[in-house]
Amino acid sequence: MRLNNKKRASTGFWGDLFNRLPFVGAFLVMSVLAGTMFFNSDGLPLYFQMRETRQHLTEQIQQLEEINASIQEDITRIQRDPQRLEELARNRLGMVRQGEVVYQFVEPAPSSITARP
Repeated sequence: MRLNNKKRASTGFWGDLFNRLPFVGAFLVMSVLAGTMFFNSDGLPLYFQMRETRQHLTEQIQQLEEINASIQEDITRIQRDPQRLEELARNRLGMVRQGEVVYQFVEPAPSSITARP
């Protein structure tokens, strides 16, 4: 097997430039595309903004899941614990048991006669 060790003949500056023109052109096109991708408003800045938004949404999802679990616990407790159900009926709905008497203390409204300057 014989290798061809011939040197390529130099065609001068313009000839070398003409031979390398496709590579230089491809490099320029790729540089423009990369610059557009990184520095355009839809490129790298949008990526970082979306990443930050994703982080905030992940935190909100975690908080909502914790709230959801707490509410689910409360629902289960209300369904199974009659004392909790009675507590809610008395406090939130103002209900009383049969035979109980409710006393309500109302503070008198200040009148012009009793009010002092």
